[in-house]
Amino acid sequence: MDDQVRRGRYVVLDATPVIVSPSVPSGDRAAVTTPSVMEELLRTKREIQEVRVRALMESGSLAVVQPSEAYVERVRGSLSKEEKFSASRADVEVLALALQLLEEGNEVVLLSDDSVVRRVAAKLGIPCKGVKYPQRDLT
Repeated sequence: MDDQVRRGRYVVLDATPVIVSPSVPSGDRAAVTTPSVMEELLRTKREIQEVRVRALMESGSLAVVQPSEAYVERVRGSLSKEEKFSASRADVEVLALALQLLEEGNEVVLLSDDSVVRRVAAKLGIPCKGVKYPQRDLT
């Protein structure tokens, strides 16, 4: 875990919150994401998105943290057959990071509109909210 990341309260961001919001929706929480989410975000052909993502990182508004491999494996082990087929590496890593921070005693909210991420978060006890569709039923 990166020592520069503040302890205590976190918002873990999947790609969607960064894409749809001009700023990081974190409130008084430290905003974090994973290297694979950053790869997804920077793989864009949209110059404005790339500029925004780089500005967030350079300003310190968004920290990139690699979750422990043990948590990545725990998340992979919790996936159903269908979820294993549809979950990307970024999905697994963002869930692993949220679970790791939560189990380290931090207050965590995962922001994602991805239905697989939201279902697995619920299964693992990770508080999760949508951005574009906050009230979407996941069952």
